[in-house]
Parts: sequence; structure tokens; C-alpha cells
Amino acid sequence: MSHVLPDAHVAAANDLTARWCSAAGSGEFVLSGAGLWPLLALLASSADGLAREELAAACGISAETGREAALEVLELLSRGGATSAALGVWVRAGLPLHDEWVAALPPGVLEQLAGQARLDEWAAEHTRGMIERFPLQVRPSDVMVLATALAAKTEWVDAFGEGKVLNRSTSDLDDVAVLDSPSPVTRMIVRGRDDLDVHLVQGVDALGVGITALAGGVAARAGSELTDGTRAPGLKVRAGTADADSLRVSLPPFTIRSSHDLSRHAELFGLAAAMDDSHGHFPAISPEPLAISQGAQDVYAQFSATGFEAAAVTALAMRLAGAFIPKLKRVKIIEAKFEPPFGFIAVHRPSGLVVVAGQVGA
Repeated sequence: MSHVLPDAHVAAANDLTARWCSAAGSGEFVLSGAGLWPLLALLASSADGLAREELAAACGISAETGREAALEVLELLSRGGATSAALGVWVRAGLPLHDEWVAALPPGVLEQLAGQARLDEWAAEHTRGMIERFPLQVRPSDVMVLATALAAKTEWVDAFGEGKVLNRSTSDLDDVAVLDSPSPVTRMIVRGRDDLDVHLVQGVDALGVGITALAGGVAARAGSELTDGTRAPGLKVRAGTADADSLRVSLPPFTIRSSHDLSRHAELFGLAAAMDDSHGHFPAISPEPLAISQGAQDVYAQFSATGFEAAAVTALAMRLAGAFIPKLKRVKIIEAKFEPPFGFIAVHRPSGLVVVAGQVGA
């Protein structure tokens, strides 16, 4: 089978990001397909059956190339001037792993699963402190955790004016463009001092169109080509009197934090079959039957007058599949339903001291 070029891996990861953005809805959010894609690709190469097919389809690559592709994408980000990336794998003591699978991991990646504090420490270390807590709480039944951490930080080549609204004027008209989708999308490229830019996009399906445009999949009309009277979302071109052409940009500064439960979009991420714990799906990892138990991602992004910073930690946990299912027995069930107004009392147990008390609802 022919080797998949790294450019194809980048395109596949971007496609996952676009599909996830489409599924995320219209509210405020930030997410990282680049943080999730390597985990899915790594698992695709280690899975069998329907789980292997679904994970490979979600990644847009063949399962055979998944491990290599995952490590290439993480290495690409690690080499960046403004970006960094890390892979972490934690295993519960006593879980056997296949030597071949372990040997293919980068040095220093594999650790014993030793509690939440170590995971929090790892998240903070590899996101430059931007994310201080690991995105999922490890359960007693979880025997393995896999995670990626990404971080990015850059300063603008040309800073914005400080304020509730950021303003900047430049003579480089081609920093802005109109992307000719069925409905036009306005794109503004804010350039960082190193190898990170931020594309601001506005219009119908702006994120999907903007991501497609990265690979030349959408025609773009640069600002210098736009004629007097041109209009697009948030953009208008008019004639005026001044010393030179100018592009005037304004936007609010923003800080966004999002948490994502990956199981909510299990089909999108190719995780549906892999989460079926009636049997195992990853024979290349361990002789024990493993299934995905939970997945989460925490993401942070800040756009200011002077620059941009962002970080993401993405984690998937595994449990033993086909485990013992206890027999059901007859039990007593009591249901208590509280509806406002109702009171609450917080009591210091050793002393019986009421610390706080109150009422919910009128």
C-alpha cells in the first residue's frame, strides 16, 4: 500500500475539524480537531473489526497508516515556532501491553496510571499553564488513558489598538479576501510574528468554507482585486480621499474556554463501535479486551490586541470489555423529587455545625 503524504494527513485532520465545527452548532465554542485526530488515527491502526473501519473513516485515512500519521501530525506541531504538541499514554498496573505497540511510541510517552494529580500536572506542563486540569476524571474501571496536548502562542506582526473594540489600519489590502462559496465569506488573516496566523471568517458556514479554502478548495478574491461597491459579510469597499489605500479592521477581543464530551459525537469521531464494551476492539495494544469508556477535550483560546494564544488537551480512556456483569436482585427503590421552593443546609459533620443554609426558588 502506498504511503500517505503528510499533506494528506493535514487535510484529513482539517476535514475532521470542519465536520466537528458543523456539528457544534451556532453557540460560542472553541475546539481542536488537531488534538483529537492523532488519537483516532493511532487507535485506528490498533483496532479490529467495525471499530477499525469506523475510526479509519472518521480520520479519512487507511488504518494501516494510522500510527505513522498520528505521530507525523504531532511532530509537525512540535517543530513549529509558535506551536508545541505532546502525546501521553498512562496504563494501570497489571495491564499487559504488546511489546511491538509499546516500541512504536515515542520515548518517554508511556507512564503508569498513578492518579488525577499527575494527569493535571501533565496537562499544565504541556499547555504552558493555559489548561491546568486534565479534561476527564479517571474512573476506577479505566485501565488506560491516551491524550494529546497542544499549545500555540504568537504576537501580531502589527498590533491592534487596545480597547473594548480592537482596531487596526494597514495598507496591505490582501490581508482580507472574499471567499466565493455559494454565500460569500469574508476572511481576514491576522499574521503572527512566527509560524502562526489567525484567520477571522464571517458568513454562512464560515468555518467550513474557511477551512476548505486553506487547501485551495474555494476561490478567493483578494482585497486588492475588490472593486468599489463590493459587499460581503461585515465588509464593504468604497472610494475615498486619503494618502493611500487602507484596510481598516475592527473586532472585539475574546477569551473562550470550551469542554467537549466526545461521546456526544461518537459517530462523527468513529467511536461508536469502539465504545461497545461487550467485547474488545484493540488487539494490537493488549491481549486483554479493551473498549473506549469516555473521551473529553478542554480548549482555551484568547485573541488580544498584541497576539493570540490557545491550548487543547484531548483524552480518551479505556476499560476492560466483556467484564463480569452482576446478577440483578430484588431491591427497594425510593424516589425523592425536590422542586422549588426547597431549602438546603450544609453541615460540618464532626460538630454538627451548620455552615450555610438557604432556600432554592421562591
